[in-house]
Amino acid sequence: MLRTRPAAALVAVLTLLALTSGCSGDGLPAREPEVTGVVQDLELTEPSDGYYERLGLARDEDTVVVDADGEPITTADLRDGVEVDVWVSSACAESFPVRCGIEAVRVRG
Repeated sequence: MLRTRPAAALVAVLTLLALTSGCSGDGLPAREPEVTGVVQDLELTEPSDGYYERLGLARDEDTVVVDADGEPITTADLRDGVEVDVWVSSACAESFPVRCGIEAVRVRG
């Protein structure tokens, strides 16, 4: 007879929840973006928070980048003049322009 292992099943369920709870279906974080702005030469201009002026958007191959419909694109697809939401993933280096890890970028519709 097959025995069930409740502890193993519980661990599997909790692991699955932990892995999926931080992101929405399109891979974006389940929190508000840290900043919005306009793309210019793969940098953020006209930011909603001046601290992020000229933040580089092409930081990491693990960065989630989606268009306004939630479809995956690459940072190379970010055209000058488009408005974006940006989620920052790590502490920022105190420099100008500021350098931060970018968790996700979404083109605004």
